[in-house]
Order: sequence, then C-alpha cells, then structure tokens
Amino acid sequence: MNSKVLVHMFAWSMMAAMSWAQGPQADLILTNAKVWTVDKSRPEAEAVAVLGERIVAVGSRAEVEAWRGPKTRVLDAGGRRVVPGFNDSHVHFLSGGQLLDQVNLKDAADTKEFVRRIAGAVAKARPGEWVLGGNWDHENWTPAELPTRDMIDPVSPTTPVFVDRYDGHMALANSAALRLAGITEKTPDPPGGTIVRDAKGRPTGALKDAAMDLVTRVIPPPSREQMESAIRRALEHAASLGVTSIQEMTPSLGSAEGEGPGPGYQNIAIYGELAEKGELTLRVYAAPPLESWERLAKVGLRHGFGSAYLRVGALKAYADGSLGSTTAYFFEPYNDAPQTSGLLSADMHPITRMRGRMMQADAAGLQLCIHAIGDRAISTVLDLFGDVVKGNGERDRRLRIEHAQHVAPKDFVRFRDLHVIASMQPYHAIDDGRWAEKRIGPERIKTTYAFRTFLDDGVRLAFGTDWPVAPLDPMQGIYAAVTRATLDGKNPQGWVPEQKISVAEAVEAYTLGSAYAEFQEQEKGSITPGKLADLVVLSDDIFSIAPEKIKDVRAEITIVGGRVVFQRR
Repeated sequence: MNSKVLVHMFAWSMMAAMSWAQGPQADLILTNAKVWTVDKSRPEAEAVAVLGERIVAVGSRAEVEAWRGPKTRVLDAGGRRVVPGFNDSHVHFLSGGQLLDQVNLKDAADTKEFVRRIAGAVAKARPGEWVLGGNWDHENWTPAELPTRDMIDPVSPTTPVFVDRYDGHMALANSAALRLAGITEKTPDPPGGTIVRDAKGRPTGALKDAAMDLVTRVIPPPSREQMESAIRRALEHAASLGVTSIQEMTPSLGSAEGEGPGPGYQNIAIYGELAEKGELTLRVYAAPPLESWERLAKVGLRHGFGSAYLRVGALKAYADGSLGSTTAYFFEPYNDAPQTSGLLSADMHPITRMRGRMMQADAAGLQLCIHAIGDRAISTVLDLFGDVVKGNGERDRRLRIEHAQHVAPKDFVRFRDLHVIASMQPYHAIDDGRWAEKRIGPERIKTTYAFRTFLDDGVRLAFGTDWPVAPLDPMQGIYAAVTRATLDGKNPQGWVPEQKISVAEAVEAYTLGSAYAEFQEQEKGSITPGKLADLVVLSDDIFSIAPEKIKDVRAEITIVGGRVVFQRR
C-alpha cells in the first residue's frame, strides 16, 4: 500500500471520527431566513436543521451551523420569510383536481360568457360524455339572476351538462341532463333539496342541495385513472402554493351499505398507493361521510389512525346548505327571499337518525366534522354535540363545525364550553361580503365570519379554503382574515372590520390551529425541534408588508418532511 493511499485513509478515518464525536449531521439546513416558528417558546429564528423527516434544530445561523456536515444540503433563503407548511383544514381535493381540467365558470362576468364557455366545452366533449365542472357565481352578473336550462340548451341540445354553483350547494342541469335523471314537472322536491321551478311549475334546471343528487346518481363515475390524474394535478398545484397538509372532506357515498369502496374511499385508496410509492407530496387527513361510520368502526379505526402521510378517523356530514344558494338554515327568513329561511340537509332528515349516527360514531372514537352555515343550523349542531357529550361522557374528542359562518350571539360561549373547533375559510368572507347583507341584513352580519369574536371567546380556529369553492392559495385566506376587503373593492377598510385578526393569528390558525383540529399539534403546525419538517419559504415578509399586498405573496420553496417538493425557478 503506497503512502498516498495511507494518507487518504488516515484523513478519512480522522474525518469520520470527528463526525462521530460531533454527533449526527443534518440532511438539510435552511439558513439566512426570517423564521416565524408559531412556537411561543421561540417565535423567531434564522435557520432550521432537518435530519430525516424531522426538525432537529431551530435557532441562529451559528447555532444551526453546528449541524452541518459534508453531505448536508444547504438552502439559502436569501433573507426571506419562512413559516410552517400550511395545513388546509377543509378541502375537496379530488374535486379541485378535477376542476383543473373541466369547464371553469367562476370568473364568467355575465351570462353571455357563461354560455360561451359551456358551448366550448360541449364542442370538445366526446359522444356520450357529460360536461361537468362549473364554479359559476350568478352574483357576478347584472341582474344577479339564477341561470336556467333555457340559456344553455341551444348550445347543448344532446350533450348532458351539469355545472355547480361555486359553493357546491346548487347546480344547473340542461334539458338533456334532466331527461337522463327523469326530472319532470311532477318530480317532488326531495327532503333537504329544492327543484327550482318557473311560474308554470316547470323545472328551470337549477337544483339545490339534495335535489342535485337526482342528477349526480346518473352521471358515470370517473375511472380510477381519471381520479389519480386529478389528484396528481392537485398535488402539483398544492405544492406550488405551500400547502403541505390537507384535511379532505371526501365525496358522498350515496349508500354506506353499498358494495365496493364507494367514491368516499376510492380517493383514500389512491392516496395510500401514492404514499407507498413515495409520490404523495403532502399529508392527508381524510374525512369520509358520517353515513359510513360503521365501515371504520367495524375494524376498530379511531380518529387519527394511519401514518404521517395518510390518516383517517374523521367523519363529515351536512346540517344545511349555503348562503349563496339561500339554503343555509336560519332562525329568521332571508331578507331578499322572505319565503324561506333555508333548508336542513338530507343528513338531518330525520334528526333522530342524525343524532343516532353521531352518538354511535363518537362512541367508536371517531371525530365529527359537521357542515353548518346558518345560525339555526349551527345552533342545532351544537345541541346535537351537547347530546353526544352528555350521552358518551367527557373526553378530548375535538368536535368540529365546518364553516361556522353565521353564528347567533348566544352560541359563541357554547362553542367554547363544548370545546368545538370553528373550522373556517376566511376567503368566503371577502367573497360573500359583496352581497351577504342583502341576504341577512345589517344585524346578522355582525357575527358573520366572526374570527375576532371566536378568538376573544377562547374558541380554537382552524383555517382552510374549501377548494375548489375558493382558491387553494393560503395567501388569499390570510389576506382575507387580516383585511376583510371584499372582492368588489367596495370595503377597502374591511367588511365588518371589527372581526379582523392579525397576520400572526391568521398564520397560527392555518398551521397549528389546523394541526390541532386533526389531533396533530405535537407532530406539525410549528417549526419546533422534533416535529415534521414541513416548511415554506415565502417571496415576501407577510409580517412587515402592507396587508393589502399579502394576496400577491407566493411560495418560493415548499418542503415536506425535509424533502423539497417545489422550488420556483
């Protein structure tokens, strides 16, 4: 053995010995950063070290540099702001991915553009294929009237069309779709739904809530390949926005007793396969429909069962509809539709069945996530939650009301006393705020999207988007919570400004608050040693720029479990 080889061997052994003496070395160091940790024990830092999937050090550049070794990947944040990865507490991820490739009507400024886009989608459709998607908002139009099948029938004489309103609680079907669904003048309104009719009793094509099911049940389900393609598209989109965790409210099953996995579980199976292959680039907590609770209970699954990437154990149900569709359930009638005060959902018919399902699911250790928007629906769900706690005893169950938009003043204290989480989507406030007052008047809007009141009353907030109802981008939600400036530009100082919260409070609701809502606050939600290394580098410092500029901030780097899943070029 020559002297050069001996020298190299000696040098290598010395380096190895030094490395061993110094302890383990980080796989990744993110340095030269303004780190907002959401950890009150150390709110700000300059650098983060990651070993495997976990954070091992948070501190000054010098402190973290001690973790650097010859194989450590070092990312220079360029002095940019770093926050924990965003956790969307309420999203329809599969639907959002599908809409990326379907007709999108959200920004159709008038009925002419609405019809033109549908005509374009019809022209591209294959024989027998349905035109789906939508996301339309008739409140953008003048006058703000509901679309009808008569508008779109001339451009879709034989192609069935079924396009959702953006809140998901109303849709428009053309005549071809109504024929396939068997909907006629004689079809009665189903429990929890409305078939909108003209003065002669003829269905206009607009269907609200449970009435939508009359059409959806005849639409051919997407193939396994189409679902995976939509999820992959959605994963790419989420990574580009800094979304590192989602809590997916999965599609309705139709029947919990049906054969096969059902659409509420097929997407979970796809997530599982992607996770097994290392291709799942965010963490998923899936909430199938409450009606399927026995499927989870029979095999002993409880809340939060699974891995760091895919977990189940939450269940979703509906108490009412939406404000925009006048199906949110209120104590008093709508100001602009005094003939109605909204609808209780099909899940609530009869309410004794709903109570029974909730009691049994909770007794099995499953988490309840109930959609409620109108004040009477929220109050009714709180009543049901009270029954659950009384019947099954006190424990850490983290009951959730999804949306919690229009709260009766008497019920804030009940949220606190029952330890109910308000799982909210702040973007809805600046969207609905354009027209909500004409629906419910000046008094009821005082406790609408009441972020400040919830926090002041000691209620935990978990923020999300309800994508594709609202954009998946967390910056839009933070902007909405902080400014409450409506999308029409008419409230630059904020719509119901007393309900504004700070940037720090909004970020915490979008990270640690959402993690708490899924029993994961010890695993993620803050940049803390020992937690999963889910981090986002932002283009600008949302804590120092003017609040109105927050909506323009972008994710520059997204890291999930120490792995860079997105880097802007």
